[in-house]
Amino acid sequence: MAYNVFVVDDSAVMRKILERSLRQTRLPIGDISEAGDGVEALEKLKAANGIHVIFSDVNMPNMDGLELLRQLKQTEALKSLPVVMVTTEGTEAKVMEALSLGAAGYIRKPFTALQMEEVLHKLFS
Repeated sequence: MAYNVFVVDDSAVMRKILERSLRQTRLPIGDISEAGDGVEALEKLKAANGIHVIFSDVNMPNMDGLELLRQLKQTEALKSLPVVMVTTEGTEAKVMEALSLGAAGYIRKPFTALQMEEVLHKLFS
């Protein structure tokens, strides 16, 4: 089975880095969809099928990653999707808030393909 991934980040460059890192893992990665902020992500996710995991930046305009996580957990069709937060946050407070809201995990920028693989392996093994 290939894992379909949804990437949310306001930086197009970071979305490409995430995609490239996902493709470098030894896991079967299928389709990778993307959005530039939480608002766009919610719209696309409500219409999407077959997404297995979301990687979301924390700091974004319009709707940040924490608010996206809150919205996802309140949406019946999306609340069971695992969300991995991708952050540059130096403080543990944002990470702890994300985990308390139901995030499945987090990775800090800069990250490696191996770190992404480890997070995905924990989710799907």
